[in-house]
Amino acid sequence: MLSVNDSVVGRMWTFFKSKYGRAYSSLDEEKQRLRIFRDHLKYVLETNLNKLQTYELELNEYADWSTDEFNSLKKGLIVSTSLRRNFLDNYDDDSEDKDSFRRSLNKLYQRHYRSQRLKRSMINRQHHRQKHHDRRGFTDWLIGLFNVSTSTPAPANNNNNNAQSTSSFDWRSKNVVGSIKNQLNCGCCYAFASASVLESLYAIKTKATSVTDLSPQQITDCSTGNSGCNGGNFAPSVRYVLGQGGKIATLASYPYAGVKQTCKTSGINQINLGNIEYGAIPEGDEKTMAQALVTYGPIFIGLDADSKLFMFYKSGVLTIPSCPTRRQDMDHAMVAVGYGYDSTLKLSYWIIKNSWGEKWGESGYFRLVKDKGNMCGIASMAYYAKLT
Repeated sequence: MLSVNDSVVGRMWTFFKSKYGRAYSSLDEEKQRLRIFRDHLKYVLETNLNKLQTYELELNEYADWSTDEFNSLKKGLIVSTSLRRNFLDNYDDDSEDKDSFRRSLNKLYQRHYRSQRLKRSMINRQHHRQKHHDRRGFTDWLIGLFNVSTSTPAPANNNNNNAQSTSSFDWRSKNVVGSIKNQLNCGCCYAFASASVLESLYAIKTKATSVTDLSPQQITDCSTGNSGCNGGNFAPSVRYVLGQGGKIATLASYPYAGVKQTCKTSGINQINLGNIEYGAIPEGDEKTMAQALVTYGPIFIGLDADSKLFMFYKSGVLTIPSCPTRRQDMDHAMVAVGYGYDSTLKLSYWIIKNSWGEKWGESGYFRLVKDKGNMCGIASMAYYAKLT
């Protein structure tokens, strides 16, 4: 077990608080946050010291968050009510499997029910950019674990639209993927992923030279079947837009607030997307998912992101042994925008757009190993769509 000197941890802690503008409500809270920070520091160090890993972690702005806080405030994908009912109806009342399903789903939903309580207890986390002097030696190496510079994005490739004849494809190279956004402390990843897919499809449909950013706030505020900052999914989001005649507000006219607000129906500029057709990728079928991505555009995906590897991901290709793949375990929505092959690591990977800001991961993106048993459920809750 790795041991880190208390004085080194103290200097790291001071650096962290200064970098992210942390101020705690009491000495007791700061002690609690320091304990969390120390545990995360050891986890990141121990993981990065494993030379067999295909990825690298870093301490970031979540280094003093508990995993419960992170799960409640930075995710937000909810298994649909009908899917939950179907899971349970497939088993007899006295079945142990049914009890297992209930426990799994209850664990999933607890994240969202705890959200309001955790938000009230969270401190004001305004981030201030600071300039810091260079340090040398071991402490400098440790401080290098922080994301003090912007990571290099996953490589873009020049591709043709043929999923069978190329090992790489990237919609970003075609200028139809919108900018990275940050959902802040609101569990509405589903709204960001849905808006991202729709804005890409609109750019593809209209052959636009730039992407018009659409409003995840409108989906968060207005869509029925979703639960605002307490989670949602793709289908209710699309049904809401269809119910508005295929129209959705631009981000500029309906900006993101980080909380659920009263639905705005006036004073907004809406884009007419036309009719939206969508369907589900066969569960676990990565080959079909790759074909759909190339044929239609970026794909809405759910992942089981219940690992600190996601929380502190910096770069590389994530591979997570025994990561759950069951549809009911998916807890975070993102967007698959392409795939590629890392010749150094000798691994195929998916290119995935997240909604945790540009400073997370590879400039807001990450790579997940491809064609390795449906890693973390990459194709367990995936939806393609097209505009007609």
